[in-house]
Amino acid sequence: MSLLTPMLSLEEVLFAAIVAAAILVLLVGHRSARGWALCFAFILTAFGVGGTVVWSRETTRRIESNRQMSNSVPHQGRPNEGYVSSDACRACHPAQYQSWHDSFHRTMTQVATPDAVLGPFDDVRLSSRGRTYQLRREEDEFWVNMVDPVWEHELLAQGINPASVSDGPRVDKRIVMTTGSHHQQTYWVYGDEGRQLLNVPFMWMIKEQLWAPREDVFLRPPTFGRGMDRWNGNCVECHATGGILQRGPLKHRKETRVAELGIACEACHGPAADHIRANRSPRRRLQMHRRKKDDSTIVNPARLSARKQNEICGQCHGMNLFRAEPLRNEIRYTAGGDFYETRYILRGTDRNLTAADMKDWQRQQRHLDKQAAPFMENRYWPDGMVRVSGREHNALIESACHAGGELSCLTCHSMHESDPNDQLAAGMSANQACFQCHEEYRADLENHTNHPPDSSGSRCYNCHMPHTTYGLLKAIRSHWIDSPSVESTLETGRPNACNLCHLDRSLGWTSEHLAEWYGRPEPELSNDDRAIAASVLSCLTGDANQRALAAWHMGWGPAMDVSGREWQAPYLAHLLNDPYSAVRFIAYRSLRRLPGFETLRYDFVGKPEARRNASARMLSIWRALTARDRVSPKRDRLTVLIGSDGQLDIATISRLSQQRNDRTVDLRE
Repeated sequence: MSLLTPMLSLEEVLFAAIVAAAILVLLVGHRSARGWALCFAFILTAFGVGGTVVWSRETTRRIESNRQMSNSVPHQGRPNEGYVSSDACRACHPAQYQSWHDSFHRTMTQVATPDAVLGPFDDVRLSSRGRTYQLRREEDEFWVNMVDPVWEHELLAQGINPASVSDGPRVDKRIVMTTGSHHQQTYWVYGDEGRQLLNVPFMWMIKEQLWAPREDVFLRPPTFGRGMDRWNGNCVECHATGGILQRGPLKHRKETRVAELGIACEACHGPAADHIRANRSPRRRLQMHRRKKDDSTIVNPARLSARKQNEICGQCHGMNLFRAEPLRNEIRYTAGGDFYETRYILRGTDRNLTAADMKDWQRQQRHLDKQAAPFMENRYWPDGMVRVSGREHNALIESACHAGGELSCLTCHSMHESDPNDQLAAGMSANQACFQCHEEYRADLENHTNHPPDSSGSRCYNCHMPHTTYGLLKAIRSHWIDSPSVESTLETGRPNACNLCHLDRSLGWTSEHLAEWYGRPEPELSNDDRAIAASVLSCLTGDANQRALAAWHMGWGPAMDVSGREWQAPYLAHLLNDPYSAVRFIAYRSLRRLPGFETLRYDFVGKPEARRNASARMLSIWRALTARDRVSPKRDRLTVLIGSDGQLDIATISRLSQQRNDRTVDLRE
């Protein structure tokens, strides 16, 4: 302890002094009643003065702490631009306000209060990539002791990888803001001038209840070091309402402003000041209701064209490039406005482009010429289908259902009449969404699907929107509506819908059925593609994206119902030792869904030797379960390289494992 550090606090000194005085009085007049009374009076005074000092100090500390918090998070409110916040909507639209309030859109970004922070901070020590982080909670405040993130960010600005520096100055930083509340949650600390916020490089995995390094929960290369993320230069655009993007050096920047944290009412309905001002008149509201007129003072997405509806969602659920001039002048897109005034859509293909779109396509190509070669590969499949989550707008606009009709996000989704988990509108969880336009299939669905009408094979979206998009450690439905195709799988590497349910079947099997049922031509296939299950080939020979999708589907309920549950464990155990941490995590989670592995414990960011041992142990458990519980298989298991004796075809598995595609995969989720 420093000599300059006081041994006792002020209240402790005062309390000790008054108690000492009371003891002195007691010693002097201990035999008199007056002496005892004075003694008790002194002691009560000591407690009173001490309590008052403590209360005063704590009140002052809280006021100062709240002031610092208020000055750290982005400034909320842009009244000069018409934003009034969601609270202004509540009085007239209580039901809509409540359904939005219950959604994960609202809680996307929040001030770090006890209600918002989901991860544990009570004396937690975390380590990753040569750095340690000590988390603690002080009443309603959350703190982290860490290497100064501003110092690390400045190293990056100088072209120095912070991971190459063994240590740096440590600081105490208060957690001031959170992002995420559904699957994962990450935390932000105050960085520097302009309310800059820097990321604590850990995620709290909500369902799994565990801390994980941020770099390990994204599909990033094994060689990826410790990155730095700044909320103001990226997240502000979509994780807040009316955010002003801040680019350039960390210092000497304008103060970050948002209309409201989280995705609030005005993100979808536009600034509401004029609407509120106009509707203060009860007479106007009554007239509007009687005449059933649209209110021109606010945007109602349901009354816009399909294209305009999609643009409202696409401002966040899309991959766009900004036009420089509006960005410089802080002109932002608002709901219902001219989307193409401020940005254009980054497209993976030039099909279905209008003349105006073609100009943007040419501008996009010039932009891409300046980027690193894998820019598009990390975002799109080779045929232009988007491959990463949160980009549903980019997929939807390439679909024939959109190009030739009025399909929009609101055809299937709703903010106010839906389950917050996926925002599917009421009644849209089965085939009703597709029957809105394809009524002809309702009466005789089995004739179209060649599957029992109540089976997962007769769910339109399982065949036409399979889980071929990746993000947040899971597979997500593609929103580019197409049909199963073995040719596309061969050309792009993207798995087809048939083999994502029938995990134990080969491409040859799928090709034969598509030819028989729909007259699709049978492409030329290799011997392995004809004989071995496509999912097994993906696990053993695929790239990291393909391995992740295969591992996820091995834990997907409908696929397990169709393909069985007794054969996947060896391949998931194999992936527990995958070089990509995200693949390991997905394999671990799917393995726990198989019988006999429900209580599996495994550290997906553990040391390589421990991961190898875990992989071998899981294989041993599977062999023991197989020997004990094996029954005659429903069908031939040679496609999954398991013989009639229940033994793995180790020679073929070894051969295929040596063909693993180790190209660098860095999906920008």
